[in-house]
Amino acid sequence: MRRRSFLAGLTILPALPLVAHAAKGTLNIGIYPGTGKADIVMGDFRAYAMPFAQALGAAVNAQPKLTLFRSIRSVMGSLKSGRLDLYFVPPSVAVAVLDHDYSPIARVRDQATGVLVRRKGATVSAVALTEKESWLDVMARHTLRKNKIDGLKIYNFKTQDDVALSMQRDYAQAGSLRSKLADALVAKGEYEIWHPLPTTPDFTLMASNRMSATEQNRLGAAAVALSPAAIQSLQQTIHSKVTGFVIDKEADYKTIKQAIVEAGY
Repeated sequence: MRRRSFLAGLTILPALPLVAHAAKGTLNIGIYPGTGKADIVMGDFRAYAMPFAQALGAAVNAQPKLTLFRSIRSVMGSLKSGRLDLYFVPPSVAVAVLDHDYSPIARVRDQATGVLVRRKGATVSAVALTEKESWLDVMARHTLRKNKIDGLKIYNFKTQDDVALSMQRDYAQAGSLRSKLADALVAKGEYEIWHPLPTTPDFTLMASNRMSATEQNRLGAAAVALSPAAIQSLQQTIHSKVTGFVIDKEADYKTIKQAIVEAGY
């Protein structure tokens, strides 16, 4: 689905008062853990994400219900129904959620960072990226364009581990990785940093605009107030670094939006 079609099909729903929303008794939360954790076992996901979900549910006196998304495509499909109250998603997916009448209410404290790495001394003819529309995909394409590097073959893989494996097998000479995995690969001595990716906001908690401002504020505050144990548990489900949350209703997604448009998504 192309991003430009999102707004065309958008139906604006009236904001519901706090009492009407809470009365239904459930808080529907969708989480896409990113390319590095998309294969997490369902039982593990529910166990690790539940303290986070319970804290959010308690903030609006509702029982949390978790949905695990294993691909960006499945997130896009769920947006058509508009039934979820909250999404907790990587930054490039947050841009799509924004276009479907949701608002950012909190984000993880740490910024999203990544790099394009390449095999030392190699002439790059092919680049390996994670799934289309992922942060590593769109920011890598943006960086290649910014540095006027074209004519390369681009391959998309499901996970960062697949990207690393494709380079190890010389299927591609370069790849886009989050900083932690890139640093580990570079430390082995066979690879080097080629180009850093722009730093942007990372995983973001998005709330439906059907919720009242009061509810949204309570949910954002609940995320910020998460206990260290709940944060550590949530970290087990997310491939990015999670050390806590900050309120950020004006997170800057301009660079990500530009990269998505450049990529033609």
